[in-house]
Amino acid sequence: MASIDKYINVKYKLKSSDQFEEYLKFIGVGMISRKAACAVSPVAVLTKDGDTYTFTMTTSFRTITFSFKLNEEFTEERADGVKTKSLMVAEGDTLIQTQSEDNGRKSTHVRTFTPELLTVVSTADGWDGKCVRIYEVVKE
Repeated sequence: MASIDKYINVKYKLKSSDQFEEYLKFIGVGMISRKAACAVSPVAVLTKDGDTYTFTMTTSFRTITFSFKLNEEFTEERADGVKTKSLMVAEGDTLIQTQSEDNGRKSTHVRTFTPELLTVVSTADGWDGKCVRIYEVVKE
């Protein structure tokens, strides 16, 4: 059992976001999609069925889901419709995702889980910024 399994079914709601629009702009997301993405506060949850994990982000107008097995490359369709090759690796309470686009550009998303917060740090090759999004646990 991976260490991140203790965060299965824990819901986290976006609390703060830093340099998210700059990151989206760098990876080529159009203005309307960027503005929409920045205007919502998604709820993120990690679920598991057998050895397959599913990461779901739900907003008032859209749900984005992708499923994966640790250490196995998979094809992911980003919210803007771009298909990428992704790889998820678990290190302790951290899930590290490497996304590779057909044009060779790579993005890395480091998701660190705690009982109170989910912190997502996104970087991209060739971009000197760092996007930090902090989610807090949803108290039912």
